[in-house]
Amino acid sequence: MSETKKPLTPIILHEQEGLRIVKNAKNAFCVVTLHYTADPRKRTPEWKEEAKAGMHPAKFAQEYEIDYTAMYGEKVFPEITTLRDKIIVKEPFPDFPDTQVYWGGFDYGARNPSSFHVYTIWDGCVYSVWELFEPCRNVPEFAQKLRECPYWDKIKYIAADPSIWWNTQQSKVGNLVSVCDLFFENKITKLIKGVHDEAAWLAIMRAHWQNAEDPTFRIFDCCTNQIREFETAVYVSTSDRMLQTQNFREAINDHNNHTLDDCKYFMNSRPKISKSNIKTPRMVSRWLN
Repeated sequence: MSETKKPLTPIILHEQEGLRIVKNAKNAFCVVTLHYTADPRKRTPEWKEEAKAGMHPAKFAQEYEIDYTAMYGEKVFPEITTLRDKIIVKEPFPDFPDTQVYWGGFDYGARNPSSFHVYTIWDGCVYSVWELFEPCRNVPEFAQKLRECPYWDKIKYIAADPSIWWNTQQSKVGNLVSVCDLFFENKITKLIKGVHDEAAWLAIMRAHWQNAEDPTFRIFDCCTNQIREFETAVYVSTSDRMLQTQNFREAINDHNNHTLDDCKYFMNSRPKISKSNIKTPRMVSRWLN
């Protein structure tokens, strides 16, 4: 029996503050990492603050702290990590009453995944409670899966990707119709046009997550794709000039953001909850029992 090969680990040839020399055990190449703190004159907080002046924090981290992932990994939603225990809801899920109202968010994709999430509002908190995440290659089949959602009959409306209203699909009679028309033909009639305004949505999400003790947007852990996309969302990398411009507009990297888009359409629709959606009836019921 042959011995299992152990992974080759780099050999540290020299290490001191601000300087590290490592030899690659596989090809014997040497890599020298020189940090600004190798110079004793640059180890003071005053020098660091002067060097950072006029630089975006991510750019400073990349160039001075030797963090090459900084510009590409600047998280849009760091709260999903720092407040994970409060944002991600595990079973047993909240016991919503039978009269609870729900809404939907829908981002359409034929080759890329379509993302549909069900949302509700309870006691001032928005919950994402259910997801369907797969390409919509066949509208009748996808529509059937939508109707099989356990919350379907209680959904008030679905804020959807506005592009599905464009006439881009060939109908049986030769005329162009929209994807929305095809869904309507398959009994999906609750669709309203979503709003793309990303800046407004980011402001809404930050307001919901500003209280570390009580974040008011939460996600059921069965919505695994939405959790993943919130975790991996990063800002678009930008040039130094753009970073220093006062009117620089934040933009999320347009990749693996299907669930974020459906959330954006829903949250920008500004759903209103009736005053009857309070916990008092449930509390009285339990007390009487």
